[in-house]
Amino acid sequence: MEKKKRIWGYIFVFPFICLLSIFLIYPLIKTFYLSLFEKTLYSTSFIGFDNFIKIFQDPFFLKAMVNTLYFVVLIVPFTIIIPLVFAAMLRSLHKNTKSFFRLVFYLPVVTTSIVLVFVWIWMYDMNFGIINYILSLFNIGPVNFFGSQFMALLATSNVVITWMIGQPLILYSAGVDNVQEELYESAKIDGANFIQIFFKVTVPMVINTTMLIVVTSTIAVFQIFVVIYLMTHGGPYHGTDTLVFSIYNTAFEIGPYFGQAAAESVVLFVFVAIVALFEFKLLKSKLD
Repeated sequence: MEKKKRIWGYIFVFPFICLLSIFLIYPLIKTFYLSLFEKTLYSTSFIGFDNFIKIFQDPFFLKAMVNTLYFVVLIVPFTIIIPLVFAAMLRSLHKNTKSFFRLVFYLPVVTTSIVLVFVWIWMYDMNFGIINYILSLFNIGPVNFFGSQFMALLATSNVVITWMIGQPLILYSAGVDNVQEELYESAKIDGANFIQIFFKVTVPMVINTTMLIVVTSTIAVFQIFVVIYLMTHGGPYHGTDTLVFSIYNTAFEIGPYFGQAAAESVVLFVFVAIVALFEFKLLKSKLD
């Protein structure tokens, strides 16, 4: 009987293993393999680790690495703070009201990213954008949101934040709802206000959810591409280049240098793994 159950378990898992192998494991191995070659549309030659040496001597690739870290620092904290605060505020609301706000925050997640980017491009426009119109009412502007690296980083980060906070809000809302009501009632009896309850009760009780969101948000930020491609195309002066955008440029615009792009992809994979592992260990130590 146990053997039969085990066989059926393998049968049900087999399709997933096939898909995982075809669309994840094989491309990953192929990328590592391709990074050791100088490959264009017409020729392929083995060069060992020369691609890795070349990209770490490329100032634009190093700039993209630094910019990607800027985006992580600018975006990830807000994907934690904003959803957690709103989830704590929604806890005491009526069920229908809570569902409405969850829908509002989650709507950008299920909306096509290209549509959202074009909406924000219009909002940021110097001449016709609604943001500059509102600023003009206070005799401010017009502001060129993409005129400098600092402003461009803030503008693009804001776009990413608006569509990334939906999923963490759903997760935090579920986590907050699962916190025992007795803990909140005890804190209120002891005279704790909303801020004290938030830091002493809510935050510690959703630490596992925070660990998940920090890691997944970091991985998502490392993969930013659509916003950069459509809004700034890496500008101004490579000020918003990211690792994924650099990989695209190397493979399809500057190149085609597929071997070098594969080497950049390997670096991105290792970079994300190290940062995610560091975050996980850091949060795990606080949990323990």
